[in-house]
Amino acid sequence: MKLLVTGATSFVGAHFCRRAAERHEVYALAHRTPMGLPNVRTIYIDLAAPEAVPRLRLLEVDAVVHLACKVMGTGWGHEHPTAAGRLNRAMMDAVLALGRPVLYGSSTCVHWPSDTGYARGRREDEARLAASGLPWAAVRPSAPYGPPLIGHRPTHPESFHTLAKWVQTRPVVPIPGRGRALRQPVHVDDLSDAMLALLERGLPGAAFDVGGADALSFRQIVEAIAAAAGRRTRIAPIPLGLLAIAGRVLPDLEPALLSAADTDDIADSEMIIEVTGLHPRTFVEGVSDLLIVKKP
Repeated sequence: MKLLVTGATSFVGAHFCRRAAERHEVYALAHRTPMGLPNVRTIYIDLAAPEAVPRLRLLEVDAVVHLACKVMGTGWGHEHPTAAGRLNRAMMDAVLALGRPVLYGSSTCVHWPSDTGYARGRREDEARLAASGLPWAAVRPSAPYGPPLIGHRPTHPESFHTLAKWVQTRPVVPIPGRGRALRQPVHVDDLSDAMLALLERGLPGAAFDVGGADALSFRQIVEAIAAAAGRRTRIAPIPLGLLAIAGRVLPDLEPALLSAADTDDIADSEMIIEVTGLHPRTFVEGVSDLLIVKKP
């Protein structure tokens, strides 16, 4: 199968390309950053540019894996999307114009009770795919994690890598709010394998939550990383109001996402398990992939 992967230089995108290239022909869409992965061909083009669709049609791919998304600055209002929102819509326009089956990387944020621009954009994309008449499926991962790829430099630091570094190098680890909000971390290899199974078995025209085998609070996640690293660490709760202020002034913090930091973000993986046979690992089984220095 010949696959075109957008957002290929992201953490999930790079890992998916690595996994997919083991048995498929993979074209990775990038602006300037080479992938540096075996058997992955990098295509340098802006997906939202006018020339993108004619050039990409020449590849004659069998399916598009659409993982590209501008997250920062998605806190648009109900009527007027920001530049990030307009960019995401333009990228989906291009993907649909290719006329090929689409596997879309969505998010469990579509279930959040708080209405953010990021969540509305994901819901809108899923609705457009469902109405397109194309074969499609969407995956909604909860908190993907896994090892960094050698030589891969994502545009934004991967949050689990930052967290693991803090746990292993500093005596105090900050967490949002009281640390009780639940996440269901899914290993990036399990996520990639589920995505490949959907592509290989035929996209069923549905959206699937994808989570790990257990739901954990922020505190439990920090404690699991510390236990794997053989370290003791102290947890420092950060008031959500202070995080909201930081999100307005610091470039790598998105206020729309910080507003949901105290919201449970878990996944009902029953459907994806039934359709693909996925057996997601527990966080304890996969956490060692986050360690900077592996324990002997």
